[in-house]
Amino acid sequence: MAVHWSDFPERVERFGDLFQVLETLDRDRAADFFHGGQFDNEAGGSAYHVEPGAGAYMFQPDPDRIPGWDRLATRAEREFGDALRLTVLRAYRGRASEALDVPLAEVDAMSIVAVADALDAADHDPTPAGPGADPLAEYRWLKVTQVARLFATSAGQVSKLCDAGGLVTNGKAGTDRRIDVLSVVKRELDRLARQADPEAAPRSH
Repeated sequence: MAVHWSDFPERVERFGDLFQVLETLDRDRAADFFHGGQFDNEAGGSAYHVEPGAGAYMFQPDPDRIPGWDRLATRAEREFGDALRLTVLRAYRGRASEALDVPLAEVDAMSIVAVADALDAADHDPTPAGPGADPLAEYRWLKVTQVARLFATSAGQVSKLCDAGGLVTNGKAGTDRRIDVLSVVKRELDRLARQADPEAAPRSH
């Protein structure tokens, strides 16, 4: 169920709910659509308070009623030198989606705390560094979503292809699954060969 900022819920725990609160608040501000009736649900036990102004507003969260807010707000201050606002949340949603290799909708369904955990884990994900590091090492094993973008298809179709043995994987499932980039290249080369000479080209499995 969609959440509007004027609902003034007592708690906001899902990342998607927080996103919708700030999104609808920004939308109403842009349309200069603040009016008294929108504040009827505001109470002392609300998860946040809103103070409208001329073409602007002040969003005052209660961190105790929005678990994970403080962590994301601290990160926003450190990385963007700014308060936690919609544009920052959008960036964090995209980063979590890439880190977890899941669609944006799945990030929205996660708790704010879980998203903060995912961002922290991504920060500490070891990457090759130094003079002897292979600059292409990160592309040796691809995420399902990366292959889906290469093939202009869905992650679900790529997963089915992996399950059928059409691509070589690391043997794992879900967000831990990685695909051998050489098997992706082989499949594409086989496809091009079939187009050039359907009778002589080898079939990929």
